[in-house]
Amino acid sequence: MNVVIVGATFGIGFEVAKKFLDHCDNLIIIGRTQAKLDSIKSELVSKNTKVLTLSMDVTNINQVKETMSRILNNVSSIDMFIYSSGHYEPHGSFDIDLDLFKKTFDVNFFGFINCLSVILGHMKNKKHGHIAVLSSLAGFGGLPNSSSYGPSKSAIMNYCESIKIDCDKHNIDLTVINPGFVRSRLTDKNEFSMPFLMDADKAAEIIYEGLIDKKYEITFPLPMKILFKILRILPRPIYFFVVKILTKNF
Repeated sequence: MNVVIVGATFGIGFEVAKKFLDHCDNLIIIGRTQAKLDSIKSELVSKNTKVLTLSMDVTNINQVKETMSRILNNVSSIDMFIYSSGHYEPHGSFDIDLDLFKKTFDVNFFGFINCLSVILGHMKNKKHGHIAVLSSLAGFGGLPNSSSYGPSKSAIMNYCESIKIDCDKHNIDLTVINPGFVRSRLTDKNEFSMPFLMDADKAAEIIYEGLIDKKYEITFPLPMKILFKILRILPRPIYFFVVKILTKNF
Protein backbone atom coordinates (compact mmCIF):
# COMPACT_ATOMS: atom_id res chain seq x y z
CA MET A 1 0.00 0.00 0.00
CA ASN A 2 1.21 3.50 -0.90
CA VAL A 3 0.18 6.31 1.48
CA VAL A 4 0.40 10.05 0.78
CA ILE A 5 -0.12 12.53 3.63
CA VAL A 6 -0.29 16.25 2.89
CA GLY A 7 0.43 18.46 5.89
CA ALA A 8 2.37 15.86 7.85
CA THR A 9 5.27 17.87 9.22
CA PHE A 10 3.53 18.79 12.50
CA GLY A 11 0.64 17.83 14.76
CA ILE A 12 -2.00 15.30 13.78
CA GLY A 13 -0.63 14.75 10.28
CA PHE A 14 2.81 13.82 11.58
CA GLU A 15 1.42 11.51 14.25
CA VAL A 16 -0.78 9.76 11.69
CA ALA A 17 2.27 9.30 9.45
CA LYS A 18 4.03 7.53 12.34
CA LYS A 19 1.08 5.14 12.64
CA PHE A 20 1.47 4.08 9.01
CA LEU A 21 5.20 3.44 9.33
CA ASP A 22 5.84 -0.31 8.99
CA HIS A 23 2.26 -0.76 7.75
CA CYS A 24 2.67 0.39 4.16
CA ASP A 25 5.15 -0.01 1.31
CA ASN A 26 5.69 3.68 0.55
CA LEU A 27 4.94 6.60 2.86
CA ILE A 28 5.06 9.97 1.10
CA ILE A 29 5.04 12.94 3.48
CA ILE A 30 4.32 16.39 2.07
CA GLY A 31 4.78 19.72 3.84
CA ARG A 32 6.10 23.24 3.39
CA THR A 33 9.04 23.38 5.79
CA GLN A 34 12.06 21.75 4.16
CA ALA A 35 14.13 21.64 7.36
CA LYS A 36 11.33 19.78 9.13
CA LEU A 37 10.95 17.41 6.17
CA ASP A 38 14.66 16.62 6.34
CA SER A 39 14.33 15.93 10.06
CA ILE A 40 11.35 13.64 9.48
CA LYS A 41 13.21 11.71 6.81
CA SER A 42 15.97 10.87 9.30
CA GLU A 43 13.50 10.17 12.14
CA LEU A 44 11.07 7.87 10.35
CA VAL A 45 13.24 4.90 9.49
CA SER A 46 11.76 1.51 8.68
CA LYS A 47 12.88 -1.77 7.13
CA ASN A 48 9.43 -2.32 5.66
CA THR A 49 8.44 1.16 4.54
CA LYS A 50 10.19 3.50 2.15
CA VAL A 51 9.75 7.11 3.30
CA LEU A 52 9.75 9.95 0.78
CA THR A 53 9.43 13.62 1.77
CA LEU A 54 8.40 16.38 -0.61
CA SER A 55 7.94 20.13 -0.25
CA MET A 56 4.73 21.62 -1.67
CA ASP A 57 2.49 24.66 -1.28
CA VAL A 58 -1.09 23.38 -1.45
CA THR A 59 -2.34 26.78 -2.62
CA ASN A 60 -0.13 26.68 -5.73
CA ILE A 61 -1.92 24.51 -8.29
CA ASN A 62 1.16 24.19 -10.50
CA GLN A 63 3.22 22.90 -7.57
CA VAL A 64 0.44 20.51 -6.62
CA LYS A 65 0.18 19.02 -10.12
CA GLU A 66 3.96 18.77 -10.43
CA THR A 67 4.33 17.08 -7.03
CA MET A 68 1.49 14.61 -7.60
CA SER A 69 2.91 13.72 -11.01
CA ARG A 70 6.31 13.15 -9.42
CA ILE A 71 4.74 10.80 -6.88
CA LEU A 72 2.92 8.83 -9.56
CA ASN A 73 6.18 8.49 -11.48
CA ASN A 74 7.72 6.85 -8.39
CA VAL A 75 4.86 4.59 -7.31
CA SER A 76 2.33 2.64 -9.35
CA SER A 77 -0.67 3.98 -7.46
CA ILE A 78 -1.77 6.15 -4.56
CA ASP A 79 -3.85 3.86 -2.37
CA MET A 80 -4.39 6.17 0.60
CA PHE A 81 -4.43 9.97 0.34
CA ILE A 82 -4.76 11.99 3.55
CA TYR A 83 -5.15 15.78 3.56
CA SER A 84 -4.15 17.27 6.91
CA SER A 85 -3.06 20.80 5.97
CA GLY A 86 -4.85 23.52 7.87
CA HIS A 87 -4.78 27.20 8.77
CA TYR A 88 -6.46 28.83 11.74
CA GLU A 89 -6.38 32.28 13.32
CA PRO A 90 -8.93 33.21 16.00
CA HIS A 91 -10.66 36.51 15.37
CA GLY A 92 -13.77 38.44 16.34
CA SER A 93 -16.92 38.83 14.27
CA PHE A 94 -16.14 42.44 13.42
CA ASP A 95 -12.46 41.83 12.59
CA ILE A 96 -12.99 40.96 8.93
CA ASP A 97 -9.51 40.51 7.54
CA LEU A 98 -10.08 39.59 3.89
CA ASP A 99 -6.56 38.22 3.52
CA LEU A 100 -7.11 35.94 6.52
CA PHE A 101 -10.40 34.64 5.13
CA LYS A 102 -8.79 33.98 1.76
CA LYS A 103 -5.78 32.19 3.25
CA THR A 104 -7.98 30.05 5.51
CA PHE A 105 -10.11 28.88 2.59
CA ASP A 106 -7.12 28.53 0.26
CA VAL A 107 -5.36 26.14 2.66
CA ASN A 108 -8.26 24.35 4.34
CA PHE A 109 -10.58 23.87 1.37
CA PHE A 110 -9.10 24.84 -1.99
CA GLY A 111 -5.77 23.19 -1.18
CA PHE A 112 -7.69 19.94 -0.76
CA ILE A 113 -9.51 20.52 -4.06
CA ASN A 114 -6.21 21.28 -5.79
CA CYS A 115 -4.90 17.89 -4.71
CA LEU A 116 -8.08 16.07 -5.66
CA SER A 117 -7.95 17.58 -9.15
CA VAL A 118 -5.17 15.01 -9.70
CA ILE A 119 -5.94 12.31 -7.13
CA LEU A 120 -9.61 11.70 -7.97
CA GLY A 121 -8.93 11.03 -11.67
CA HIS A 122 -6.07 8.69 -10.78
CA MET A 123 -8.18 6.67 -8.35
CA LYS A 124 -11.12 6.57 -10.75
CA ASN A 125 -8.89 5.06 -13.42
CA LYS A 126 -7.50 2.54 -10.94
CA LYS A 127 -10.98 1.74 -9.61
CA HIS A 128 -9.40 1.80 -6.18
CA GLY A 129 -8.32 4.23 -3.46
CA HIS A 130 -9.07 5.88 -0.14
CA ILE A 131 -9.29 9.65 0.41
CA ALA A 132 -9.33 11.14 3.91
CA VAL A 133 -9.50 14.80 4.90
CA LEU A 134 -9.14 16.56 8.22
CA SER A 135 -12.21 18.64 8.93
CA SER A 136 -13.35 19.72 12.41
CA LEU A 137 -16.24 19.72 14.85
CA ALA A 138 -16.30 23.46 14.07
CA GLY A 139 -17.75 22.54 10.68
CA PHE A 140 -21.01 21.29 12.22
CA GLY A 141 -22.25 24.79 13.04
CA GLY A 142 -21.22 28.40 13.43
CA LEU A 143 -19.26 29.27 16.57
CA PRO A 144 -18.06 32.62 17.96
CA ASN A 145 -14.54 33.67 16.89
CA SER A 146 -14.52 31.05 14.13
CA SER A 147 -16.19 32.84 11.22
CA SER A 148 -13.40 31.97 8.76
CA TYR A 149 -12.23 28.58 10.05
CA GLY A 150 -15.65 27.00 10.68
CA PRO A 151 -17.08 27.74 7.21
CA SER A 152 -13.93 26.36 5.56
CA LYS A 153 -14.49 23.07 7.41
CA SER A 154 -18.22 23.08 6.60
CA ALA A 155 -17.26 23.37 2.94
CA ILE A 156 -15.15 20.21 3.26
CA MET A 157 -18.06 18.31 4.81
CA ASN A 158 -20.50 19.42 2.12
CA TYR A 159 -18.05 18.68 -0.69
CA CYS A 160 -17.36 15.15 0.56
CA GLU A 161 -21.07 14.44 0.88
CA SER A 162 -21.46 15.70 -2.70
CA ILE A 163 -18.90 13.27 -4.17
CA LYS A 164 -19.52 10.26 -1.88
CA ILE A 165 -22.02 8.42 -4.09
CA ASP A 166 -19.90 8.84 -7.24
CA CYS A 167 -16.79 7.71 -5.34
CA ASP A 168 -18.64 4.59 -4.24
CA LYS A 169 -19.35 3.75 -7.88
CA HIS A 170 -15.60 3.64 -8.57
CA ASN A 171 -14.55 1.80 -5.41
CA ILE A 172 -13.05 4.94 -3.83
CA ASP A 173 -13.44 5.11 -0.05
CA LEU A 174 -13.95 8.51 1.54
CA THR A 175 -13.31 9.57 5.15
CA VAL A 176 -14.07 12.89 6.83
CA ILE A 177 -12.19 13.39 10.12
CA ASN A 178 -13.75 15.73 12.69
CA PRO A 179 -11.55 16.11 15.78
CA GLY A 180 -12.38 18.14 18.83
CA PHE A 181 -9.58 20.05 20.53
CA VAL A 182 -6.19 18.47 19.84
CA ARG A 183 -2.98 19.91 21.25
CA SER A 184 -1.13 21.52 18.34
CA ARG A 185 0.36 24.76 17.02
CA LEU A 186 -3.17 25.79 16.01
CA THR A 187 -4.89 25.21 19.34
CA ASP A 188 -1.97 26.88 21.13
CA LYS A 189 -3.40 30.12 19.73
CA ASN A 190 -6.62 29.74 21.69
CA GLU A 191 -7.01 31.76 24.86
CA PHE A 192 -10.19 30.01 26.02
CA SER A 193 -10.79 26.75 27.86
CA MET A 194 -10.74 23.71 25.53
CA PRO A 195 -12.79 20.80 26.95
CA PHE A 196 -11.52 17.25 26.39
CA LEU A 197 -8.23 18.54 24.97
CA MET A 198 -6.17 15.55 23.85
CA ASP A 199 -2.62 14.99 22.62
CA ALA A 200 -1.97 14.52 18.90
CA ASP A 201 -0.71 10.95 19.29
CA LYS A 202 -3.99 9.89 20.92
CA ALA A 203 -5.97 11.59 18.15
CA ALA A 204 -3.80 9.85 15.55
CA GLU A 205 -4.53 6.47 17.09
CA ILE A 206 -8.28 7.08 16.79
CA ILE A 207 -7.88 8.30 13.22
CA TYR A 208 -5.66 5.41 12.18
CA GLU A 209 -8.10 2.81 13.51
CA GLY A 210 -10.99 4.57 11.75
CA LEU A 211 -9.09 4.66 8.47
CA ILE A 212 -8.26 0.96 8.65
CA ASP A 213 -11.98 0.28 9.21
CA LYS A 214 -12.76 2.54 6.21
CA LYS A 215 -15.23 4.65 8.18
CA TYR A 216 -16.83 7.54 6.31
CA GLU A 217 -16.83 9.71 9.42
CA ILE A 218 -14.35 9.77 12.29
CA THR A 219 -15.63 12.22 14.91
CA PHE A 220 -14.19 12.45 18.41
CA PRO A 221 -14.05 12.72 21.41
CA LEU A 222 -17.38 11.01 22.09
CA PRO A 223 -18.89 13.62 24.49
CA MET A 224 -18.27 16.44 21.99
CA LYS A 225 -19.44 14.27 19.10
CA ILE A 226 -22.78 13.73 20.85
CA LEU A 227 -23.06 17.43 21.75
CA PHE A 228 -22.32 18.70 18.24
CA LYS A 229 -24.60 16.14 16.60
CA ILE A 230 -27.44 17.36 18.82
CA LEU A 231 -26.60 21.00 18.18
CA ARG A 232 -26.72 20.38 14.44
CA ILE A 233 -30.38 19.32 14.48
CA LEU A 234 -31.68 21.87 16.97
CA PRO A 235 -33.93 24.71 15.75
CA ARG A 236 -31.69 27.74 15.22
CA PRO A 237 -33.08 29.87 18.09
CA ILE A 238 -32.36 27.03 20.53
CA TYR A 239 -28.98 26.41 18.88
CA PHE A 240 -27.89 30.02 19.39
CA PHE A 241 -29.12 29.99 22.99
CA VAL A 242 -27.15 26.82 23.82
CA VAL A 243 -23.99 27.99 22.02
CA LYS A 244 -24.15 31.31 23.90
CA ILE A 245 -24.17 29.41 27.20
CA LEU A 246 -21.48 26.92 26.17
CA THR A 247 -19.09 29.63 24.99
CA LYS A 248 -19.98 31.95 27.89
CA ASN A 249 -20.79 34.55 25.26
CA PHE A 250 -23.18 36.96 26.98
